[in-house]
Amino acid sequence: MQRRNVMNKNALFGCITFTALSTFSGITQAQERFKDFTFVGAGVAAEESVFSVDGAKPGAALYLFHHSQYGFVDGGLGNVAITPWFGISGNIRLSEVSSDFRDIPNGINDRDSNGELGVTFGTLGARLTFLHDVTDKHNGYEIQLHLGRILETPLDDVFITPYFEIDYRDKKFSDYLYSVSSSESSASGLAQFQAQETWVYKGGLIGLYDYSDNLLGISKLELEHHDSDSPLVTNNLGWKFSIGAAYKF
Repeated sequence: MQRRNVMNKNALFGCITFTALSTFSGITQAQERFKDFTFVGAGVAAEESVFSVDGAKPGAALYLFHHSQYGFVDGGLGNVAITPWFGISGNIRLSEVSSDFRDIPNGINDRDSNGELGVTFGTLGARLTFLHDVTDKHNGYEIQLHLGRILETPLDDVFITPYFEIDYRDKKFSDYLYSVSSSESSASGLAQFQAQETWVYKGGLIGLYDYSDNLLGISKLELEHHDSDSPLVTNNLGWKFSIGAAYKF
C-alpha cells in the first residue's frame, strides 16, 4: 500500500509539473521589470521549524537574488543558463536538523549542511530542478517544482510574489534527515524510525517596496509541511516571517 501511494504521488507530481510549467512559463516571460535585477540584504525574523521543540524563536534572514539572461540566484540556489529553458544548478543546503540553527531534541545528532549540483528546466518563476548531493553527506537527491509570480498592486512601487513549491526527497536523503537510529532513540527517548521517500510542501508570500533606485524593502512569509511520520517532525507546519531591506544593483 505504501509503495502504491508513492507511485500515485509520483504520477500526480508529473501531471502537476507539466501543466504548471506550460501555464506559468508564458506568464513569467512578461515580467520585464524584474529582468537584469539583483539585490542583497538582510532582515529580522521570527520562525518555528517543523523540527523545533521549543516554539517560535527570533532569528535573522538573508536576502539574495539575481535574475538575468545568464541565469539566476534565488536564496541558496544558483543556476547558470545554457539555454533560456535549461541550466546547470548548484545549491547550498543549510542543515534542517541542527542545534546550531534551532532547538532539536537532546540526543539527536546534527545533520550537516551539504552542497548539491544538478539541472533546472524552465524559467525563474516556473521551474523544475534536480539536485544531487556532491559532498558525500547522504548521496541522495531532491526534485523541486517551484512556481511563483510577481504581481503589481494598486500602490505604486509595491509588488507581491506568491509562490508554491513541491519537493520530492529520495530514500537516501530522507533516511539521512528523518530517520532515528537505535542509539539516538536510546539517548533522546524518541521512537526508532526508518524513513522512506518524503514529500515537502512549501508556500509563501513576498512583499517588495521600491524605496529608491538602490534601496528595496522586503517582507517575507514562508510556510512548509513535511509529509513524514518521523518523530523528529514535531510541528505539522513550519513558518518564518521576516522583514528587512536590500541594496539593488
